[in-house]
Amino acid sequence: MDGEQTRRTRAGTRRRVPAAVRRVRARLSPHAATGGLVLVLLVLTAFSVTAAVANARAATEARTSAAVSQWATRAVEALAAEEDAADALAVDPDDEDARAGYEEARAETRAAMAGTADSGGAGQDVLTGWMVLHDRYAAAVTQLVTMARNDPTAAAQFEESRVDLYFDTLEVMVTLEAREHWAIAEAALDDVERTQRLLLVLTPVVFGIGLLVVGWLTVVLSRSRRETVAQAEANRRQALHDALTGLPNRTLLRQRAEAALQGAAPGSVALMLIDLDRFKEINDTLGHAYGDVVLQAVADRLGGAVRATDTVARLGGDEFAVLLPGVDGVQAAEDLATRALAALVGGVEADGVSLDVEASIGIAMAGEDGADVESLLRNADIAMYSAKDRSLGVCVYGSELDDHSPERLGLLGDLRRAMDAGELVLHWQPKVSLPGEEVRGVEALLRWHHPERGVIPPGVFVPAAERTPVIRPLTRYVLDVAVAQCARWRAAGRHLDVAVNVSARNLLDDRFVDDVLEVLARWDVPASSLELEVTESAIMADPARAQLILGRLADVGITLSIDDFGAGYTSLSHLKDLPVHQLKIDRSFVAHMTTDRSDALIIRSVVELGRNLGLTTVAEGVEDRATLDRLGELGCDVAQGYLVCRPLPADELERWFDRTRVPAGA
Repeated sequence: MDGEQTRRTRAGTRRRVPAAVRRVRARLSPHAATGGLVLVLLVLTAFSVTAAVANARAATEARTSAAVSQWATRAVEALAAEEDAADALAVDPDDEDARAGYEEARAETRAAMAGTADSGGAGQDVLTGWMVLHDRYAAAVTQLVTMARNDPTAAAQFEESRVDLYFDTLEVMVTLEAREHWAIAEAALDDVERTQRLLLVLTPVVFGIGLLVVGWLTVVLSRSRRETVAQAEANRRQALHDALTGLPNRTLLRQRAEAALQGAAPGSVALMLIDLDRFKEINDTLGHAYGDVVLQAVADRLGGAVRATDTVARLGGDEFAVLLPGVDGVQAAEDLATRALAALVGGVEADGVSLDVEASIGIAMAGEDGADVESLLRNADIAMYSAKDRSLGVCVYGSELDDHSPERLGLLGDLRRAMDAGELVLHWQPKVSLPGEEVRGVEALLRWHHPERGVIPPGVFVPAAERTPVIRPLTRYVLDVAVAQCARWRAAGRHLDVAVNVSARNLLDDRFVDDVLEVLARWDVPASSLELEVTESAIMADPARAQLILGRLADVGITLSIDDFGAGYTSLSHLKDLPVHQLKIDRSFVAHMTTDRSDALIIRSVVELGRNLGLTTVAEGVEDRATLDRLGELGCDVAQGYLVCRPLPADELERWFDRTRVPAGA
């Protein structure tokens, strides 16, 4: 038991230490770690430099003192030799060899004394004193030699009293200098030795601690760099992948498609567009949690059905796409699409509920059906809707899709030119309040004055545009014209709010809100003067995304209206969360409300629902007085229809408004 307890204690200790280190690492920022690393390196460098300088200084001092001592000792020895030569010269003053030896010894003594000073020993003043004393000694020796020739007895006394005095004094001074510097040299050498012993101990300790700190800080920096790289990779992946399914998103699909199209032979690249059938019913009936399970299952099944070189992407909502690079013609693309469709067939289990999955697939071939990504997406979309409309399952794009395809494609081709040429115009239909029939605003209704086909109603070309990227510039064009007209009316004193219809694709466009705000800013029109009408089907195509886009629009003060309410599938759970302001009752109920009791009950229910939720209710399609009066009785807030006024061009609407607003105000 004691051994097991000890092992547990040791294991707990080992676990606690790394946890503490991890907490310190978590608090230590990369900048702090870098600063710490630099500081440690500076400390180690300073320690090394200080130790080296101290050693060098001590060694220099030792060498200097030793040199001084050596020169001083040499001076003492030369002085002794000079004394012996002087004695020999005093014995035989006429001996030339003795005189030459004396002069040589004398020169050596002076050179040694000068060397003592030059090597860092005696200063200039001391050296001068030595030289003066030596000169006096030399003068005394000269006098001694003269006296030795004439009076040897007097010479002996003179040597003892004068010559030896100078010699002894000079010898003592030089000897003391030698001993002093020898002592200094020994002390410096002792310092060097002590420093070396200290460094032998401190150097491993300091450098060991420094290396440990450097290693720790390096680990921190490496971990931070790995985290930064991982976060950058996560951000890059998040920007290029769908959060729910993990599949590539529209951006990454576009990048890979552009790369596949470069240098590809016609018919060797295909794009499949896949749309789930009746997916909206799953969301409406069971909720989005079940819908998410279905989307994830579809992503997995598609990934298992296609080739490893293919790219499966989610474009948004229940719309998927598959890029097929290196495909061997149309038949190979159809075979892959059939295989993908077969993989989707079968129930998906979600919390014990089996959900059937069916889909429609449209195929566009590079070269034949488009040379760029946009055209391939557009044509695959047309093929997909044809497959959905005809229950074909898989459909390849072509002119034989249906009888209207050539006309529709021709209209789409002319649509951009029509915007630039000013062929698209807006007519305006007023909306009046109940009771009182005071003008509340106008709805913008698009008309196309085609130079060859005459007036084309929006029901012909708008649905085709909604299936292609053309819908964005078309909506932008309508918004710009409508807000510009609103600005002109405001400047003329006609404060008319304008309503513009918005498609489902606009609510899937991240740039839509910015487009709206840019148009309002350009014409200096307040957001409260703009109303955007969105159909139920547009909202339910992707409720979460629609709620986000509508929320941003509502936050800036734009009025939001659900168009054709009652004809779609908006559930009450979704309606209460949507940031809308109006419910626009579908005209199919309004047209027969005076003769069909069920329609009247539906309108009553919608009006009461709007009142309870604090929403304005608008009835469109009002064409007779009985309907208008009945709507007023039911409590409907606003009416719109031919009874009030037909859609009119801007100038005619202005005349109508100027005629009606005075009585209405009165």
